[in-house]
Amino acid sequence: MKINFIIESILPLLFVLPLTILFIKDKSQINIIALFSVVFIVHEIILHLPKEFIELQLIKGKWNWTGKLAGIIFGIFTYMILRDKLKPFDFLRFRQYPKTFFKTLVVVLIMVCISFFSYFDTAKEFDWETLIFQLTMPGFDEEIIFRAILLGLLLTCLNDNIKISRWTLGNPSVLIVSLLFGLVHGIHFKNNFEFEFYPFFASSLYGYVWGWITIKSRSILLPIISHNLTNFLNNVLRMI
Repeated sequence: MKINFIIESILPLLFVLPLTILFIKDKSQINIIALFSVVFIVHEIILHLPKEFIELQLIKGKWNWTGKLAGIIFGIFTYMILRDKLKPFDFLRFRQYPKTFFKTLVVVLIMVCISFFSYFDTAKEFDWETLIFQLTMPGFDEEIIFRAILLGLLLTCLNDNIKISRWTLGNPSVLIVSLLFGLVHGIHFKNNFEFEFYPFFASSLYGYVWGWITIKSRSILLPIISHNLTNFLNNVLRMI
């Protein structure tokens, strides 16, 4: 059924909304959570539309080029509208925070090095379209939405840290966005509900690191580079 893609677009959000309410600073910020929810759902529907309705595909291919390009345009347009709300967490910029640049660059290099282990994964047939797509589309679309906009919105309305007794366990905004990112890759709803643990776990882990880099560098530049390069290496090393 065509409506299944709408359910799939909403499901990941339902799993993380209780956490956002748990860590919200005060009830007056609930409108930001509502905005966060709307941006996520609209973006996911835009991504799915060209896959569900072939006549909407402007670029033909095995990958969802039209959906990703539409997602990027939506992300930039949304950012321009919400730019004032995202202050002081305006991450859609090239300039890096000099005090943490070396630290974040080292983390990116470590992530890239880890990608070389994909050489030992299941072999794939060589395909230029896959390589070009992975080297360009996912990082721009997903980092603009998840790290520049969704993370930025949550940072304005959630507590700064998760505290259990005397222990501080990190930033709840980074955790929630990374879980949402993982659920997008792990949950599928076609004829029935499906959950894939490995894509969920791997995407959540990568998403958490990219969120950390975004906050430390105050920019999504390194996450975009890392995201696309990691996706590219994970594919090309399995093709050679």
